[in-house]
Amino acid sequence: MIQGTRPRTGSPVPASGPRPADSKVEPAQQRARDGDARRILESELKKEEEQLEQMRKEFNNGEPERRGDERNYQKYLDRVAEMKAAIARKESDIAAIKREISKLPAS
Repeated sequence: MIQGTRPRTGSPVPASGPRPADSKVEPAQQRARDGDARRILESELKKEEEQLEQMRKEFNNGEPERRGDERNYQKYLDRVAEMKAAIARKESDIAAIKREISKLPAS
């Protein structure tokens, strides 16, 4: 029989370790951080929404303009499917950003 190492017993310490009391963030500083985070997320949201609008415009309700290299109809259908998937991903990203914004305290 091979003897292995025994796991230590007791409560595990989080990877970051306990924080000393003097490392607390001042409320004003936390509000500033939250405000910065909100501005960054809102900027990102605006950019993502603009990209989504452009993607939808190009998608043209599932009938985008055919390109010259799409003589083969299957190539066109593949591009339409890719566009549809990209729009779904973009909508998911926007929903995630909105969730993050909603988690921030009101400014």
